Amino acid sequence: MRTYLERAGAAPALIATLLAQFRRRGYVNDAAYAVRWAGARLAQRPMGRDRLEAELTAQGFEPSTVVAALAQAYEGRNEQDLARTLLHARAGVRTQTKQAALLRRHGFDEEIIQHLVGDQDS
Repeated sequence: MRTYLERAGAAPALIATLLAQFRRRGYVNDAAYAVRWAGARLAQRPMGRDRLEAELTAQGFEPSTVVAALAQAYEGRNEQDLARTLLHARAGVRTQTKQAALLRRHGFDEEIIQHLVGDQDS
C-alpha cells in the first residue's frame, strides 16, 4: 500500500496517516494480499518461481512476505506442469532453443527446461 501511495505522489505525512487508519480498520494485510496476488498471477499466466518472486518484489513486498507468498502460491502446483501449460499455449514456438528461451523468460529453472525441451534444436 505504501508503495502504491508513493507512486501515486501522496505526501509522506498523508501516507503515514492513511496507513495508520487502514491498520486500525484491519484493511492492510500484506501477507494475505501477496498470496492472493501471486495465486491470481499464476492462474492468469503460468510462470516459474523466479519470475513470480521478481514480480512480488517489484510490487514492493518485504522479502519475508515474498517467501511466504511463494510457498503458498506453489503449494499443490507442479512447476513442470505450469511450464508445459505455457508451451502448449505458445504452440507456435517450435524450436527447442526458442522454447527454452520462452521458459527462461517466464522464470522456470534450468532443470525443468532441460527436462521438457532439452538443449538442441530439432
